[in-house]
Amino acid sequence: MAYVISALHFVWETAEECLERATGEFGLDGVELSLHANYRRPHCTEADLAWLAEAAPKGVHLSAHIWENLAQLGPERGATALLGWLPVCQRVGIGNLIIHGGSHANQREGIRLTRQTLAAVLPAFERAGVVLNLENHYPYGYRNCQELFSEVWEFREVLTLNSPSLRFCFDTGHGNMSKNGIELIRELAPWLAYVHLADNGGVDDDHCGFRQGTTDWDGYLAAFREVDFAGTFCVGSSRCVTTTNPSAAAWPSCAGSRTS
Repeated sequence: MAYVISALHFVWETAEECLERATGEFGLDGVELSLHANYRRPHCTEADLAWLAEAAPKGVHLSAHIWENLAQLGPERGATALLGWLPVCQRVGIGNLIIHGGSHANQREGIRLTRQTLAAVLPAFERAGVVLNLENHYPYGYRNCQELFSEVWEFREVLTLNSPSLRFCFDTGHGNMSKNGIELIRELAPWLAYVHLADNGGVDDDHCGFRQGTTDWDGYLAAFREVDFAGTFCVGSSRCVTTTNPSAAAWPSCAGSRTS
């Protein structure tokens, strides 16, 4: 089991400082980076990636979030965008990419397009040993955003591609917004490999600190134990971690115990 923090949710100036804060000050195992084709802050720059490739300490856990809207790109452009990140992953040592399915005016058509896109790229990701973790997002009707993948049936349409390089990322805050978080954990347990830890008031994606919103933490943690989750926990707010004691043991709050 690994414990990391999103690089979008704390302050840093260089990739070296990013890792030093995550592993030293916060006592975690590594960082979930943010990758965008513009290579500008708040995402990683080319200089960040070059440093990580050359100088990142051995054993540091690196994952990354990418932001392409797969459903709107369509299968051809979406596949090109996903495959474009494989050389970065291999150069830097990123084993897990977090992805969104995107948004679409027709929910079922959006799911179909996402499945077609992923089917096209999964053989290459399998050969490279990189895992795509499909994240649950806002409810489809939230502020007319038409975001895909908040319901179990949507994930089942895609995860049945049955690839070791396609897994489920559960976002606790998004699950609180869609009111079906425990169902998602239990029903998608065979694919659950990554968890985003964030809290909110149940309406908007507030990213507030642990137990500062209405997220059913006791229910979620019980469900993680029930399904024997042993993947990666990613903190979505620096307010979830201690800054007074740098030891890893001082950070049990969001995920239960670090001993497992």
